[in-house]
Amino acid sequence: MLKSVDFESVLCLIDTTIAPSYLSTTQEIILKETWNGKTYTEIAAQYNYDAEYIKTVGCNLWQNLSQAFSEQINKSNFVPLIRQKTTKYIEHIEQKKSQIHFSDNSSDSAKVDLEKHTYWATAPYIRNFLGREEELGTLKSWSVDSDCQCIVVSGMVGCGKSSLLAEFAQKNQKQFDCIIWSSLLQKPSLETLLTNYLRITDKNSANSFDPTSLELSILLPELIERLKQQKVLLIVDGLECILNINRVNTTYKRSFEEYTQFLRAIITTKHQSLLMASSLIKPTMLEYHPLNQVNFLDLQGFDTPTTKLALSREDSNSDISCLTEQTILFLSKILHGNPLLLQITKNCLSNLCTEDVEEILQDLSHTEAIISLLERELKYLSDLNREIIYWLAISSAPLSLAKLSQNIEISSRRVEILQSIKTLVNRSLVSQQGDAYLLMPLMKYFLRRKLVRTTLQFDEN
Repeated sequence: MLKSVDFESVLCLIDTTIAPSYLSTTQEIILKETWNGKTYTEIAAQYNYDAEYIKTVGCNLWQNLSQAFSEQINKSNFVPLIRQKTTKYIEHIEQKKSQIHFSDNSSDSAKVDLEKHTYWATAPYIRNFLGREEELGTLKSWSVDSDCQCIVVSGMVGCGKSSLLAEFAQKNQKQFDCIIWSSLLQKPSLETLLTNYLRITDKNSANSFDPTSLELSILLPELIERLKQQKVLLIVDGLECILNINRVNTTYKRSFEEYTQFLRAIITTKHQSLLMASSLIKPTMLEYHPLNQVNFLDLQGFDTPTTKLALSREDSNSDISCLTEQTILFLSKILHGNPLLLQITKNCLSNLCTEDVEEILQDLSHTEAIISLLERELKYLSDLNREIIYWLAISSAPLSLAKLSQNIEISSRRVEILQSIKTLVNRSLVSQQGDAYLLMPLMKYFLRRKLVRTTLQFDEN
């Protein structure tokens, strides 16, 4: 009689077999629901896909799996065949793990009460944190939900994602046995990241085995066991560093596909820990997980009271006394309350003393720090998002969805355009005015100048 096999183990086997390729979000959905006995029609209806599209992706998927496993695999025989292969795979992994000595935290003779500890590494230093009471309350409510395994905070460059996560961690240290802050800025391999987690969560394990010599199929299950034994808060800063965004979808960069196994294991496996991540790119591949397992916070700019506090706070590097409060608040509104943009603007205002907001915006669009920030924002937008904001930039008036749909390539479906606009609104780059949309004024000035420079360079060549 075959042992009971969970779907997470099935995906682990498939990921290992098809590497370095990896499953797309749609392929993973088809595998999951086929495992649950769903038809193509039922899958399409549940996830709002076209039925023929699901059938086409499914056919290609079975062909790829057949080639990877060197055996004919189709929708009909997938479950019994893969259940048998997964059982053998699990037995193989257990045999390899039994040959390696991991310290046993549950043993009475070796059990040690770990002191609460934090590993901040590259976490930002928080001084005079302002506002965000509502956002901190939201994160708190999600973090105490036993079903919540992952929280992703996404938003525009400079909106304060990292600062918010650092403030949350400091305010809620007592809730966790261990807090580990990791940055993906240097793009560490998944094996490197897991090795670091294992060494931190069990110092004795570093003396028992060498994690760098182990396979992902052993490191990842061992980490999940640690997350069951201890209540750990894993904070991953800069998730966008390992992500690519094409015209509409988000994928992993080449050589970082294994991170899909890490995120999937964290989300779908029952444990008492929590993963929180900041990202300039919203990882759409995680959106099909139930909301009680993965929660997304689209971080907006400061509200009006916090903006007043930020602008009135004493700062020897700036002097805004030459501007009226009404002008300052209007500036903050058209900057969408972005904390970093506000700070840069505040530092520049002493040299831009004028009540003409349009003039201030034009001058700011030439500021090196703001140019750098907006260029970085463009880098992490999809092709379709960029196309939308360029159309909004060259338009003299807000554009409706119908008008945008007329301007943009015919290959883009209306639903994709609407989804992209929603993303831009969530990122505070675009705002809605009735049934039309308009671009953040500062970005509009910046893009118009960028278009002019590009045109002049083209003419010179």
